[in-house]
Amino acid sequence: MSEIETASPISGTLPVEARTVFRLSSAIFYVIGLIITGALVFAAVWFDWPGWLQATAYGLLAIAVIYSLVDIIVFQKWRQERFTYLVQPLEIRLHHGIITTHDVLIPMTKVQYVHAKQGPLLRKFGLQTITIGTAAGSHEIYAIEESFAKTLREQIAVYARIEEEDVV
Repeated sequence: MSEIETASPISGTLPVEARTVFRLSSAIFYVIGLIITGALVFAAVWFDWPGWLQATAYGLLAIAVIYSLVDIIVFQKWRQERFTYLVQPLEIRLHHGIITTHDVLIPMTKVQYVHAKQGPLLRKFGLQTITIGTAAGSHEIYAIEESFAKTLREQIAVYARIEEEDVV
């Protein structure tokens, strides 16, 4: 066996800071939706729409508020807790999902590129997202610590034998 095949696997879950990032990004999305729904309610009252339309607008606003709170408080916590990854010399395993779970197995021979990205929220919390590209699509390891992300990205590149210019 070669040195790569006997290397120890790298596994982990998302850090607690990822939960904050997920909650903030969801909150931004939901605030925009609530503003639009609130504008609909305002228009229904201002223009004196029929009663059933006003009731529908209020119902939509109530559903949007309840769903956004449940998603931000509960689902984002579950999303962070239920994401795991395992990087081995011959494969990468990703497991995630709340209601429908996904267990993805990526053979190292199929990995074409490894990419790290970092938006403003991830940068504020010192996190990065690693994207692993194959011919069939791409897969992400969300919001991991910046220093560990660099190490993980380089290790995946070594396992997959990707040339330096393909590691972005």
